[in-house]
Amino acid sequence: MSKILKHDPLADRGLRLLLDPYLCFGPGTEPIAPTIAAIAARSAALGLALCVEKRSWTEAGSDPDVVRRGVDLSRFEPLTRIADLPLPSARDLKARFMPARSELDKTDLRLLGALHARRAELLVADDGRLHRLAKRAGLGARVITPWDTLAWLDSLAGRPRELIVAEAELPAVLADPAVARMLAEDCEPFDPYLTVRLEAAGSRMLVASEGGITIAIGLLVPEAGGLTLAALASADTARGHRALEPIVAAALTTARRLRIALTALVPLHQDHALLLLDQLGFERRGRDRHGREIFCHALDDAAVRPAAAEQAWLLPLDAASHDSPIRNQLLRTSSAHEPADGNLLLFYHQHAADQIRSASITAAARITSVQQARNLPELLALTAGRDGASMTRQREMLDAGMVSVMDLRWLGRLARPLALSALIERGIIASTPAGALRLEPDALHRLAPELVLA
Repeated sequence: MSKILKHDPLADRGLRLLLDPYLCFGPGTEPIAPTIAAIAARSAALGLALCVEKRSWTEAGSDPDVVRRGVDLSRFEPLTRIADLPLPSARDLKARFMPARSELDKTDLRLLGALHARRAELLVADDGRLHRLAKRAGLGARVITPWDTLAWLDSLAGRPRELIVAEAELPAVLADPAVARMLAEDCEPFDPYLTVRLEAAGSRMLVASEGGITIAIGLLVPEAGGLTLAALASADTARGHRALEPIVAAALTTARRLRIALTALVPLHQDHALLLLDQLGFERRGRDRHGREIFCHALDDAAVRPAAAEQAWLLPLDAASHDSPIRNQLLRTSSAHEPADGNLLLFYHQHAADQIRSASITAAARITSVQQARNLPELLALTAGRDGASMTRQREMLDAGMVSVMDLRWLGRLARPLALSALIERGIIASTPAGALRLEPDALHRLAPELVLA
C-alpha cells in the first residue's frame, strides 16, 4: 500500500487529505477507530494521500497516556507524514480565524491553517468546534467528518453505500438499542417533555439506516402552528451531514405535504446538525427555555417561483437521481451556455420505457454555486464528502473537457409532473431538449403558476 502512495501520479500532483490525529489516539475515540482504519485503506487503494503531521504522530507514539491505553497506531497505516504545521500568520488569525489562547486553539488553527495555505485540500475531522471555525473562515466545505469521508471514498471506488430513510412505528422502534441510545444521550437531557412527545397522537419517528443498522433518527410531532422536528440525532460513529440530511429532507417533505411550516429544536452541542440546518435554508429564531436553538423553515411554494429577470433551465436527470432523497450536487461538462449561480433548475426524466413519468418535469433545485474543475485533484476536492460519481466516471468526464460542479439547494418534487409533450403543444418549448435548455422569459412567465412543490 505504501508504494501506491509513493508512486501514484495523483498523489504526486498534490491532492492530500489531512487527518486530525486526535481521531486515532484521543481518549474516547476507540469506537471510531475502525472507520479511520478503513479510510486509510480506501485512500491508499484509490491513490489518495492520507496525511498526518509527523511531529504529532511521533509524539503520540511515546505519549504515556496513549501507551497506557494500548492504542495501536499501526492499524491506521498507510499514512503520509508531512512536515510540521505552523500557525497561520497574525494577519490570517485576525482576519479569518481567532487568537490562539490555548494549546487546543493552536492545534485546531494549525490544521485549518494547512487548508488555507493549500498544504492539504481536505481535512478529516469530527470535532464540531473545528467545523464551526472552518465555516467562519470560509473553509467549511473542505472539512468533512470520518463517516462522510468513508462513504465518499466508497462512492469514488464505484461502490456507493445505500442509506434508507423510513418511518418507524412508535413505540416499537424504541426497543431498538441504537434508537434508545441516541434519544438518551442527545435528546432526553435537553427536553423534559420528550416522553410526552413520543406518546402524542400523530408523532412519527423517521429512521435512517445503512446495512440494517440505525444511524440517525428524527422525531416529528404535530404542534400548534405546524410540525416540529423535536429530536434529531445520529450515532457517534455516523456524525456529519450524510446521516442527518435525509432525515431533515423527509421532514420537509412531510411538512410540505401537510401545507405547514417545519420547526426544528436542536441542542447547542449538536454542531453538525446546527451547521446542516443553516445550510438547508432554515432561519434561526432564538432559543427555547431549555436552551435549544429554534430553526424554522416556512412553507416555501414561492421558492420555486422565479423572480423577475431570473433565469431558469430545463435539465435532464436520470431516474436513479430523481429517486434519491437528496440531490445537492450536479456534475456536467462545462460549456459557454450553462446555468449559473442563483438560477432555477427544473429537472426532467430522461426518456425511459419503464418510467411512468418519462420525459416529464418532476423536481426543482436552485444553484448555490458553480465551480470549474480542470483536473482530477480539483474535481475530487470539489466533490469531497458527497455520494456521487465514481473516480472512473470523473476521469471520463474530464477527458471531454472541464467539468462544472454545481452545488444545489434541493427544493423538492413538483406537486404535478409537467409532461414535456404538453409544453411543446402549448409553445412553451419548441422540442424535447437534448441537454440543458434555458427557458425564455415569456415561456417561464407562462409556466410559473404551475411550479408548485409537492
